[in-house]
Amino acid sequence: MTNLSLFQDEQTWVHRLDGRTKILCLLGLFCLSLVFSDPVYLFGLTLGIFGLVLCARCITNLKKIWILLALLFVYNVVLWPFFVEGTTPLWTIAGMTVMREGIFHGMGMGLRLNAMLISGIILLSTTAIEEFAESSHRLGVPRSLGFAVALAFRWVPNLLSSIGAVIQAQRSRGLDLKSTSLTGKIRQYPALVVPLIGHTLRQTNLLAMALESKGFGPGEPRRPLFESHLTIQDYCALVIMSGVVLGSLWMRMNGYGTI
Repeated sequence: MTNLSLFQDEQTWVHRLDGRTKILCLLGLFCLSLVFSDPVYLFGLTLGIFGLVLCARCITNLKKIWILLALLFVYNVVLWPFFVEGTTPLWTIAGMTVMREGIFHGMGMGLRLNAMLISGIILLSTTAIEEFAESSHRLGVPRSLGFAVALAFRWVPNLLSSIGAVIQAQRSRGLDLKSTSLTGKIRQYPALVVPLIGHTLRQTNLLAMALESKGFGPGEPRRPLFESHLTIQDYCALVIMSGVVLGSLWMRMNGYGTI
């Protein structure tokens, strides 16, 4: 079964950062993405985040979603001009005038979403699920919520892998998945959905038994899986990110970074 987890165990300075540092820096990158609306500033931010991708050696994960990144950018550039008013008309389509400000706004929104998505990919590529859950708890997130998020990160890839396994198993049994008619596709659904539901219910039952056997429950005292401490690298990363965020807020309040 294919492993669809995004975590990559590499020896980079990004991987060596504490999980709390990486989560806080992710929030800082989200703030930077939301502060500016000018596509020029957001393009510079996206380039900087891409530099972090190279440092973290997670370009492989980025290649998995490059189509999604391209579609997000194209959809925003195409759709936003029809909803944003401006003063500089470019052309008219079906009686609707496309403004230059709308094009710039669409480019900015596309770059903003791409920057935030790539930032999340960096976190998931450099942070193990267990480390993410424990670091979230140390930052004040309730342990139950952190466990639920970590379980979702682990469960979704397993579910996608199960879908692929079910499709391959049914093909080996002679199921034709190339039918183009509506009735043919409807007839194929039970052969795929029923085994997937059964597999999911079995996995859920096994998970519940595993949690009960380990004494997992609300209010129960727990010991952390590992101990981690902030190092000089973590403090430097947090200071730099704080300075960049504060500087960006100052620029925005003084009229920079807006269309």
